[in-house]
Amino acid sequence: MSSLWAQFWAARNPPAEPKHISYLNKTVLVTGANSGLGHEAAVKYAALGENPLILAVRTQENGEQAKEDIISRTSCSPDIFIIETVDFSTFAFVRAFSDRIVSHPLATQLHVTQLDAGVAQWQYEKSPDGYEVTLEVNVLSQALLALLLLPKMSATAAASVPSDDSFVRHLSFLHSIAGFEVTADWLSPGQSPIQRYNDQSKWDPTKQYYLAKLALWNVIEGLIDRCSKDEESRKVIINASCPSGCKTNMGRNFPKFVKPILADSTSSVAVQLSKEPALWSGLPRWAQRVTASFGGMTSFTSEDPVQTSFPLIVLPYLDVTDDSTCFLRPSEFMASQRGREVSQETWHEVLEILRQRHLIPNAAWDSTVS
Repeated sequence: MSSLWAQFWAARNPPAEPKHISYLNKTVLVTGANSGLGHEAAVKYAALGENPLILAVRTQENGEQAKEDIISRTSCSPDIFIIETVDFSTFAFVRAFSDRIVSHPLATQLHVTQLDAGVAQWQYEKSPDGYEVTLEVNVLSQALLALLLLPKMSATAAASVPSDDSFVRHLSFLHSIAGFEVTADWLSPGQSPIQRYNDQSKWDPTKQYYLAKLALWNVIEGLIDRCSKDEESRKVIINASCPSGCKTNMGRNFPKFVKPILADSTSSVAVQLSKEPALWSGLPRWAQRVTASFGGMTSFTSEDPVQTSFPLIVLPYLDVTDDSTCFLRPSEFMASQRGREVSQETWHEVLEILRQRHLIPNAAWDSTVS
């Protein structure tokens, strides 16, 4: 995990506010847009002229509240917003949401998809689809939505005019370097990765969060590998951003006796706070880095001369303009033979789950992670 010093430094040394980026006439979708990281990202997009801005939220009321806050903080036009509801704990809701986005008359193109919705669970709980909630919300539904929206993003890239080539389309996942802490002994022999993540007898709230982040990373690897084989899909950058320590409502599902402890830890001087936009610390800082990277300043995949091609994760406390420092390379486990096997197994398991439920075509996304 990132050191306390790195977080302390980050909260006091924000990146310069981007001046060269415009999102005018660009369609941006942000999930989890009513709170935390998703909301701060939406604020930043609106401030940079984005239009239209799709706020993906659990309820219409949440969306309206988010809209009013964004307007008050950016003075943007109320006409830029499209509010759509989605529940990531149920595949059917995710599929219906994606269908509305794909066919929306006011969003004929899709330039940026920012997937920020997520949960952290204190106790094991199954979703209506029969999967542990963290697994479904943070991994399976994220994969499903990405797969369903990528064709629209690829079509947007294909339809771009030469004068618009400088704008890079992005599919970006909110991630965490927590997944980089997973070691081989966390995965049980005789169980597939998804079986392990769904196993109530082995469930632990901290480990489950870390394992879900590893699983999402494996999904990102699979998406990148598949898109690299398609000419139009290669025009969409797929990346992941880690906000480091932030004060959010991530612990909203935790019991009351835990929340004060969580609040104390996230209010320390080493953690970036969410309510200091003037300093661009905490959540606004993370959104700052996201929008800066989306301006085409940097790429988020890289050829490793020793290993295979890995996606790289950008960290909020390093210089995004310096490729030698701002990316975190895979952990020892991720780069190992077993780690690569887990990555491939996870990706194919996720695809199979979605195919069996007829959420994606059977013939689609037949790919391995190289």
